[in-house]
Parts: sequence; structure tokens; C-alpha cells
Amino acid sequence: MQYTKSVTDFFKSPKWGMNLLLGAVCSLIPMIGPLVLSGWLIGLFWARGDDDNPSTFPPFNFENFVKYLERGLWPFVVSLVASLVLVPVVLVFVFAFMILAAIADGNSEMAEFLFGLIFFFGFIVFLVVMIGFSFITVPLMIKAIITQDFKKSFDFKFAKSFFALVWKELLVSLLFLMAASIPICVIAFITCGFGAYFTAPIIYFSWMHLQKQLYLLYLERGGDAIPLSEQLTDLPPSLPRA
Repeated sequence: MQYTKSVTDFFKSPKWGMNLLLGAVCSLIPMIGPLVLSGWLIGLFWARGDDDNPSTFPPFNFENFVKYLERGLWPFVVSLVASLVLVPVVLVFVFAFMILAAIADGNSEMAEFLFGLIFFFGFIVFLVVMIGFSFITVPLMIKAIITQDFKKSFDFKFAKSFFALVWKELLVSLLFLMAASIPICVIAFITCGFGAYFTAPIIYFSWMHLQKQLYLLYLERGGDAIPLSEQLTDLPPSLPRA
């Protein structure tokens, strides 16, 4: 696994500045924008066969907006449906907070203690739940990316095999992405949120890069290859090699 390259490869394209700008514009579009950005990256990492040279990746082009949207739709829908299992967990935290708030009503010292306690343990539990949830959703999303099909994506046999073969690298990838996202929070705070739109494309790129690496590692360790959807075969031309 090449974790640092998942970030630095973004800047190897001679068009990285324009990619960053147009990616930021996409991030400004509610709901649809992230799907389009994801669809562009799917074409770069999953549909080019052996051409994994980031300097030749086709630049972002708004003329392919609809195609990008189509490619980014199914992974999003799969993750959205899978995330419904988190609703009961969220409700438990909400009710726990309400009960503690009622108990601490009128006692400021107890309120501060209980709020601090629930925040600390809540953060730990939330982190563990999100990582555990990602162990399930990441292989499902990878299957959705490659097949471009909702029904085929919910292949829990593949998810189990994927987890068994690369769970350690997946865990490190998730932690790396969390650490890489910290500068986004800092930049967003300094720029009143505006700067986050320019760093989001890099994080999206890094995560797609890591998912592709995980899949290739899964194949190296004996995992079964997933047939590539025909919807990913229509590609724009690569940039000329330097």
C-alpha cells in the first residue's frame, strides 16, 4: 500500500490546477456535485486497465458531466442504503443524551460532568462503529463501482472475502484518510468553510486511490476478480506521456 502516493499522485497531472478548480466547483453543487466528482475518479482508477500513470489521467471535463454522474450514482446509492443500519445507533445516542440532560437539569456541575462523559465515550464508540461500518460498506461500494449495478453490489460473500484478505490495510487506510482530513478542518476553519471545497477533490482522489490499491491487493492474495461493467469502457483519451 502506498498511502502517501494516494495524495501526491493528484499533483502529477499537468492539469492538476484545473482539476482542483473544477473539483471545487463540483463540491459546491449540493448532492449531485460529489457524485460527479466521484464518477470522474471512477473513470480514472477503475476503467483504464493497466494505465495507472496519474500523469496521463484525463482531466476533468464538464462535457462529461452526465457520464460522471451515472458512474458515481450507484456507489452513492449503495452507501446510502447501507447507512440505514446506523439509524438505530444514532437514536440510542440521542435518547441517552436527552435522558442525561433531564437528570442533570438544575445541576450545572453534574451537567458539565455528564456532558463531558458522554462526549468522550460517545466519540470513542462513534469512531469504532464508523470503522466497523466501513469494513462492510467499502467492499460493497467497490463492487458497485466495478459492476455499476445496485443489486450485484450487495454481495456479502465478496465483502466477507475482501475483509478476510485485506482488513489490516483497510483499517490503516481509514485511519490515514481521517488523519489526512484534519488539514481540511483547519483550512475550513481559517477560511470560514470556503477552503474546504478546494481540498475536498484531493481527499476524494486519495480515497479512490486507496480503494483501488486495496482491490489490487485483494486480487494478489487470491481474491476473485469482478468483471468490469460495459458502462466503464467508454473513456476519454489519456493525456500524452511526459
